[in-house]
Amino acid sequence: MSLRLVVTLLCAAALASSGSGAPQSPAERKVPDFQLRLLDGRSVDSSQLRGKVAVIDFWGTWCRPCLAEIPEYNEFYRHYKDSGVLVFAVAFDSGSEEDVRAAVKRLKIAYPVAAPTLKELDAFGDIMAVPTTWVIDKRGLIVREFLGSSPGKHRALNELVDRLIAR
Repeated sequence: MSLRLVVTLLCAAALASSGSGAPQSPAERKVPDFQLRLLDGRSVDSSQLRGKVAVIDFWGTWCRPCLAEIPEYNEFYRHYKDSGVLVFAVAFDSGSEEDVRAAVKRLKIAYPVAAPTLKELDAFGDIMAVPTTWVIDKRGLIVREFLGSSPGKHRALNELVDRLIAR
């Protein structure tokens, strides 16, 4: 069974169980150490998250729920980019960097995107489904993990980020 099929099945299961966009992890946890190169040539690593609110979206170019969220993430990015919120996406099982770059252009993604190698992706641990979204507070803790996509996800995401900025 291919990795893409396994992830697709897990994504479907997560979507079926994620109803309200509720977090699937009960406790806050430290963001893992990572280093990525974004498609625009900049680098981002876990140390840059300290003191900032961050949102990381794990997605796939082949994942329909992921693709459906792109307009909302474009709007989210435009709204928060000047507020010091770090927003970027990590392409999961989506082919080469050139493949991801072409998809970003075709899909008109406005926010930064990384196309990590499998080794770089391993730093994030077990991503059980895509889309998965991590919300990270100024202490570098993942305070909410959204698995899948649901009607209330982006409203909840905006409300949470607004609260975290205000802290």
